[in-house]
Amino acid sequence: MTLIIDNYAVAKLITAGGVVAALDTAYRAHAAGQDVSAPRLDFQTSENPRGEAYQLGISVGLGSAGYGCIRIKSDMVFQTVLNGQKRKQKYCVEPGTYMGLLMVFDMASGALRAIIHDGLIQQMRVGADSALGVRYLARPDARQLGILGAGGMAAMHLDSIAQVRDLEHVRVFSPTVANREAFVAAARQRHGFVIEAVDSPDAVFDGADMVAACTNAIGPVVPGALLRPGMHVTCIGGMLDTDANAAVDVGLRFGTADGPTEVADWTVEDECLSFVGNGQKSGHGGTRRFHDIPRDRRVMFAELLADPDRGRQSPKQITFSERGNIHGVQFASLAGAIYESAQAAGLGVPLDDGLFLQNIRN
Repeated sequence: MTLIIDNYAVAKLITAGGVVAALDTAYRAHAAGQDVSAPRLDFQTSENPRGEAYQLGISVGLGSAGYGCIRIKSDMVFQTVLNGQKRKQKYCVEPGTYMGLLMVFDMASGALRAIIHDGLIQQMRVGADSALGVRYLARPDARQLGILGAGGMAAMHLDSIAQVRDLEHVRVFSPTVANREAFVAAARQRHGFVIEAVDSPDAVFDGADMVAACTNAIGPVVPGALLRPGMHVTCIGGMLDTDANAAVDVGLRFGTADGPTEVADWTVEDECLSFVGNGQKSGHGGTRRFHDIPRDRRVMFAELLADPDRGRQSPKQITFSERGNIHGVQFASLAGAIYESAQAAGLGVPLDDGLFLQNIRN
């Protein structure tokens, strides 16, 4: 049977700590060459009269635990401007609703085992990825966290980083006062340490041992002028500015997606490959890295595992971490585990396999 698993079921099946552990295992398998992942692909039309473009996004991976996964996103994408800064926005059908599905396949038989909503998994896997960066590079005594952003991504960063460091104080900024206050109120229900909303992005960096940029902004959001010795930085929206890139002593990358076997020495480090209709350039971003740290200061996870001295070497160093573009590996590992948990717990809506099989060879 094929299971339809929505976000409500997913919430019962995984925890922040469980996702951190699952991705740690997946990244180690990727470092050992035990899986396959392509860069994310975004197919985008030219803009309509409303300034929107249609975008079909695809991520594909074969995981080391025996599951293949395709993530499919269907979005109308556009930009808004808040406080003079461009921001990425999207919806499916109508504002406030989104389309993202994980199709999970059994690599032993080829069977479609599950179709899973991707929303909660997306937030949790990104938060867990940043938490792993903290685990491997942040100072062991790091207790102060600053967060830029107050959405679901920010919430999962807080919950995930709390799994790997004993947090004492968290400062949160969002340009919308109501959003940051609501974020803090909800976070205080989940955690016992001090969490406060602050009135400026600069205040997020004040006294922080770790800073997580979780915005939908386009352009620099991490200024080098605010970085201090010993900080660890993650950034999953916006970018480091020129001074911040220069200030980072060690930048960890968990993985780079595989290139096609037909093209020797092919590699793409950016988030995805974009294909845009009518020969136009993409006007909505989403393809660049979040940094431009000099190569001699960057280390791959496989290199760090082989030689831990490639990581933080002193309490005063400024470090940075990113997942790279191995989305397919992440989704394959998490979706397979969620399918198994749903099956064991009797969750999900079962559909007959016959709905997805045919007797005409394709």
